[in-house]
Amino acid sequence: MKMETIVKKRSKARFIGKQDNTMTATQIRKNVGEAWAFLENPVYEKGVLVSANLLYYNTDKSKVLEELAKYKKGHYAMLYFGTIDTEQVYIL
Repeated sequence: MKMETIVKKRSKARFIGKQDNTMTATQIRKNVGEAWAFLENPVYEKGVLVSANLLYYNTDKSKVLEELAKYKKGHYAMLYFGTIDTEQVYIL
């Protein structure tokens, strides 16, 4: 019986220091809780987040923005997974 091995290669420049840890939106929400999240390669269906790689999260938005500044190339998103106060006005 002959066995074959398949080796998948990835671009080294794109994945240096990163893990391919794709999570569903529910898994991300469970890990993050009431905080801001920095996501890589977000996938949306009908305008709703379906999955992404969670890179960093913190309750302090400025710390998440600092982490975001370290990355230059790629497809990223920053989302808030907490409860939105309906009595407050948000300016984006």
